Amino acid sequence: MHRVACMSYLSSSSSRPLRRSSDARVIALAEDDPALRELIAAALALDGHRVLQLGNGSALMTSVHKILIQGGALDLLISDVRMPGLSGLDALKLLRESQLRIPVILITAFSDLWTRTEATRYGARLLDKPLELHVLRKVVSDSLTGRDN
Repeated sequence: MHRVACMSYLSSSSSRPLRRSSDARVIALAEDDPALRELIAAALALDGHRVLQLGNGSALMTSVHKILIQGGALDLLISDVRMPGLSGLDALKLLRESQLRIPVILITAFSDLWTRTEATRYGARLLDKPLELHVLRKVVSDSLTGRDN
């Protein structure tokens, strides 16, 4: 039910990226491991980003929905692939099916050819765990400036 409600709202939203004029970028981070979520959020905060920390894909979609309703800005999504409930890959598919062009970075400890193919098909970058923070920070920077690599 939640998936259908998010999908119908997102489908009616604009297809342009959601940006603000300020330099601080808003990043939604969905990761079910609290320690890793805190570490990633702290590293991104040091780069001047505002990080919304979420524990799963359902919370991610709820937050995206609320941000859109309130007319807020969202510049980037980072999500673990495997999480309880809605996976990061499922959230990515919902976003793309609704025509939202927010950059997405997926992270996984269980990379396989199918996951890589699906991430690429839906326009996301895929990073393997264990994460190297300097690599993540570079990919975030590239994603926010529109560079692929």
